[in-house]
Amino acid sequence: MMYRIPYLLLVSSLVWLSFAPSLYAETNDKLQLSGFARVVMGYIDDKDAQYLGYDNSVSVDQESLIGLQADYQILDSLAVTGQLIGHTADQRDSGIEWLYLTYTPTNSLRFKLGKQRTPFLNYSDVIDVGYAYPWATLPQQTYPRHFFSTFDGLMANYEISNSLFVMDIEGYWGYFEDDVMIAERQMKAETDDLHGLINTIHINNWTFRGSYHQGKTSVEIDDITQFSNLLSQIGFSESAKSLATDGLTEVFQFSASYETLDYFVRAELNHIHADFVFVPDTDGYFISTGYNYFPFTSYISYSKNETEYEQPANDIPLGLSPQLDSLAYGYLAIFDQLPVDSSEAFTLGTRWDLQAGLALKGEVSLIRGKANDRAFFTFDDADFDRKALLYLLALEWVF
Repeated sequence: MMYRIPYLLLVSSLVWLSFAPSLYAETNDKLQLSGFARVVMGYIDDKDAQYLGYDNSVSVDQESLIGLQADYQILDSLAVTGQLIGHTADQRDSGIEWLYLTYTPTNSLRFKLGKQRTPFLNYSDVIDVGYAYPWATLPQQTYPRHFFSTFDGLMANYEISNSLFVMDIEGYWGYFEDDVMIAERQMKAETDDLHGLINTIHINNWTFRGSYHQGKTSVEIDDITQFSNLLSQIGFSESAKSLATDGLTEVFQFSASYETLDYFVRAELNHIHADFVFVPDTDGYFISTGYNYFPFTSYISYSKNETEYEQPANDIPLGLSPQLDSLAYGYLAIFDQLPVDSSEAFTLGTRWDLQAGLALKGEVSLIRGKANDRAFFTFDDADFDRKALLYLLALEWVF
């Protein structure tokens, strides 16, 4: 069952935290408390559509949140971390986001065991901490919301450092089980044998990150499973296999950034592949450059993604009988209803660091999609041109 925090409760909590003593200070020698929060206000300029929940009225319910984290040092080399997040959006549960043990046998080697962030993409670890990046929000074209954000398992990190570069090598293994929202349908998903390898290299002002992730995923879609079984029983095996609700999921990712005190250039691309219906193959990327003139940072960004589903099989003949025609049209209707979210976004924005730990961001994005695609929009008017301006204003805290 989805649970979200009411917006008024979020605001009340933020007001209280603003006047309370800083939670980041050590409460004793072993326990540290910290937190983060964001209030994101959004609006699109088209009355006939919604974009990721934003519509033609001002909304603060889509991406606003508050998070609290506790770190307790059990021994010199052993610590426990817990994190709670309250979301105002319907798409994500509020509750425990992280809960893991950290074992650090040497300065270069670290292990984490428990519930932790799935490191698919460059900003996965801080995706909820808007203060950690310049933009008001990470581009949906590169950071799709149907990704599961956490996993339960083991992660190992090893650092190699010398005078030329610093390299971090991470590997992990675990599983995921929870409700997810895919193609406008909420379904129970399980991923077993989830594992990946991440390599990050820092060379002077450059940072490069490459990663590969893989897992065996299954989702519960009873009506699709029943229809697939029916097709298999009457001999249409190719059509039945094309409606599989389990298979291999793979994610490839690469990012690069160049940072100076005055400006930055950051880019990231990814490829997502899944061997089952409802999850398309997706190629996404973004590139952004910004100029720092303290206390302001202004930036421009471009992001784009292309999505494509597997083509339906053609082993059900048409024109032989009304019954077969009805079966074929019902099969094809499943693919016709799958939302294609290929789109692009041009973004201009500015961040204002009001003080340490507090930033105000404003940005505007032109979202465009192809005429026959959904492009992350929701609309009833068939004449909607898949184009709108999205305005965002975000207030970000860390404390």
